[in-house]
Amino acid sequence: MSTPYKILHIDVDAKDSEIKQAYLQQVKRNPPDKNQQQFQLIHHAYNAIKDHKSRVSHQLFTPPSIDFTDVIDRALATDKIRPLTLDNLTALLNASIDETDVLNTSTPIEKP
Repeated sequence: MSTPYKILHIDVDAKDSEIKQAYLQQVKRNPPDKNQQQFQLIHHAYNAIKDHKSRVSHQLFTPPSIDFTDVIDRALATDKIRPLTLDNLTALLNASIDETDVLNTSTPIEKP
């Protein structure tokens, strides 16, 4: 699933002016008269993150697009059982997609 940042080809920490510039560049490359569907995608992406209020709203109300398949496979492949504590759950929920070491940070419990 593409995020507004990927659609506009910008970093997550881009400033308002960078977001607007990226939007205008994408509109020039994909004008509505040539590809209405792509233009709509770009337009919706820009509206989702065009200012601070929009970005916060987007982050709060958009479900994360995290594929947990790899995380689950790695957890099942280990011979150690890790407890699901509040700290471990919080670390997992706060982990970004690139932080795959979150399962290795908890203290393992040996099997009896």
